[in-house]
Amino acid sequence: MRIGIYGGSFNPPHRGHENITKLIIKELNLDELLIIPIGTPCHGKTNLIDSNERYKLCELSFKDIDKVKISRIEIDSNDTSYTYDTLKKIIKSYGKEHEYFEIIGEDSAAYFDKWKDYKKILKLAKVVVLKRRGYTSVINSDNIIEIENDYYDISSSKIRHSIRKGKDCKEFLKKEVLDYIQDKELYK
Repeated sequence: MRIGIYGGSFNPPHRGHENITKLIIKELNLDELLIIPIGTPCHGKTNLIDSNERYKLCELSFKDIDKVKISRIEIDSNDTSYTYDTLKKIIKSYGKEHEYFEIIGEDSAAYFDKWKDYKKILKLAKVVVLKRRGYTSVINSDNIIEIENDYYDISSSKIRHSIRKGKDCKEFLKKEVLDYIQDKELYK
């Protein structure tokens, strides 16, 4: 099997995430794509809403995309989330005989050499880099795949700001996601 791993804060997941998901499933011919909302981030993000709420938002956002599975692997862990550790757990669960693809944005690739055990990540998986305006990957490796993708002028932080200001976000969020956010009064 060809298994993709797409982790992030998904705070909240938006149309850009959905479009990227569809693109990478198609471009990499994946059998399964794991969406992994971050648990306890190593980079100390403090603006995250509750992990279970972000998990639910991911379920709503990605539910109509074939081959996607939302994973609680980081949310259910008490440990700080590091890509290498999560990748090892996934490989242990699925088996070493599969091909793994770690999906990151070019903003992350710009400092990939600072990631914990980044060389070990490159031995365990292909690292798939999605283009982001204003960033450049710092690592050259046969295990890095760059995918041409559309630039989405959308970010979770802009969406959170718009929600706090009472602005309309329906062009950026699936209806079910927006309804859930409004019902639970998230990001207020």
